[in-house]
Amino acid sequence: MNSLLKRIWFILILLPVALFISFLDQKIIAGFLAENEIPEHYLFIGSLVVVISILIFIVLRFDKKLNS
Repeated sequence: MNSLLKRIWFILILLPVALFISFLDQKIIAGFLAENEIPEHYLFIGSLVVVISILIFIVLRFDKKLNS
């Protein structure tokens, strides 16, 4: 089980990233940032920071479990 997880852990991390990027791409194409309003840009940057922070936390936690 551990050897399987060691081989595919990056896929488990990259899948949510790909879904998030796809979601943001669809929002931007639909005109999310077209109006040049500051709150929209703060929402965009804030969501990027939150998602990246969560992913870093998940990777660090997963790596700690594999090493122990």
